[in-house]
Amino acid sequence: MGSSHRGIASRGIPLLFFHSTPSVTRPTPIRSSVFMPSRADGTAGDPWGRRVIFLHPGKGAWWRLLHSVPPGQEWMTVPAPGDALRPLLVERAGRKPVLVAGVLTAAAALGAALDHPETVGGVMIVDDVGAESALRRRLNAMAALIGLPMDGHGLGALEPELSALRVPVTLMQGSAPAGVMPVLESGLTGCRTLTVVAVPDAAAVRPRTHAPDLRNALAALIAAVERARM
Repeated sequence: MGSSHRGIASRGIPLLFFHSTPSVTRPTPIRSSVFMPSRADGTAGDPWGRRVIFLHPGKGAWWRLLHSVPPGQEWMTVPAPGDALRPLLVERAGRKPVLVAGVLTAAAALGAALDHPETVGGVMIVDDVGAESALRRRLNAMAALIGLPMDGHGLGALEPELSALRVPVTLMQGSAPAGVMPVLESGLTGCRTLTVVAVPDAAAVRPRTHAPDLRNALAALIAAVERARM
């Protein structure tokens, strides 16, 4: 992998950024004011802006981020919908949607980017589970109930295709990542920019506990997506 960059995120929490291509972009705090959605599956922000889609299993908690959407963007949360995701991949003014997924929905996001490269601008995978734990086992059971693949890392037949992904990708993880994260880091060899964001002393990265860090990492990814279209 190419050059590396190290930065300090907001509120004094250190993050490590490793880029496959040189970049001087640093995450910056985001401030805007839009409505808080009234339910877990919701939409907020500019209806004509770049769409950011948060995929989740069950109810999820990504709706916690929708109370403050950057200008020029539309954020929405939806269950990992498989083929039903395609109609949501709407390009606006040359700005393609960005997909954000947790461990259980990583395959859905990556599969959509591989199947529809013309309509996906970038992908962010967040380790919201962490390494093997009681929580991990409960989530595995939930994944089996709703039909998500969990074969040790959850990628199934998708793993050999990872190198074909070309869009910018961000991997965000805690200090003890779930097994899928190193698989993704080693497999995503063809994407334009691969960024690994490590949050020290965090078992997992979730909207409830790490909202500022998630926002900063997403801002950096969208900046990389913008550079990729120039």
